[in-house]
Amino acid sequence: MSEAKYTMITVAACDPGFIAEAVPLTVKLAGELIEKAGSIGARAGTVITGHHVGSLFLAQTYTEIAGIERAIDLYAGSATYGALINSGKVNVSLRSILKLENASIEPMSTEAPGYLVLTRWKSADPMTDRLRALLPVFKENGAMLARYGTSIAGPMAGVRVLGVAYPSMDAIEKTYADLTSNTEYQSYVADVEIVSRNMVRIAG
Repeated sequence: MSEAKYTMITVAACDPGFIAEAVPLTVKLAGELIEKAGSIGARAGTVITGHHVGSLFLAQTYTEIAGIERAIDLYAGSATYGALINSGKVNVSLRSILKLENASIEPMSTEAPGYLVLTRWKSADPMTDRLRALLPVFKENGAMLARYGTSIAGPMAGVRVLGVAYPSMDAIEKTYADLTSNTEYQSYVADVEIVSRNMVRIAG
């Protein structure tokens, strides 16, 4: 499998009356990014907790920074993207590019996860080795995918971001129950400043 090196996250406010139409369009756009822009993974859904509740969510991952450029070029000619933006009911509120660290859980199937938990924190260095050592706890409790990186562009530049995808809320609950009693996790959390934690319902 190609190595994931960059992820772009986009969040867009959406008129509640348009959300039922906008979500399938965002899922379709994710498919176009895989097919035409070379993304090695793209998922879409809606933010259900924390900041930006009710907003559309799109994450796309590439093996090189040039993939982000291809995505932007694709937007310019995509009828799907145009249907979202030209509706007058969708407004991009956040776009961030992450440079990924060598700490991940790779997907074992193409099955879409049910939820994504995004945790953001500040730390003097990424502490990648310590984070990598904790990933088995996530995987043992059902995590389907994990990516960890540092935001290099956007309103949270310099912030660390961990995204973990799960099949269900039950898997999320079990993961954090185990982490609560994990001394390595507690030591890690003590050395960082948690900024936020958001949950996304994945649609495809």
